Amino acid sequence: MVWTVIWFIANCLFVASLITFLFTHRSYAMARQQGADAGRLDRLKRIRMSIGIVSGICFTLMCASFLINMRLNG
Repeated sequence: MVWTVIWFIANCLFVASLITFLFTHRSYAMARQQGADAGRLDRLKRIRMSIGIVSGICFTLMCASFLINMRLNG
């Protein structure tokens, strides 16, 4: 039961970080399309990359907790 809760929390974190990543990607793409200055584009790109890395870590955590849960609970 503990791994089910851990998987659920990891799943929620992954979904939230993925949605945040999509919004940051949209913000970066719109700024690039509108010709924003280089400093703003660099900052948005760093934020997007950071959120992408967090999303990848959350995905790995979610997959690992799911596999452990399935191994223990069938």
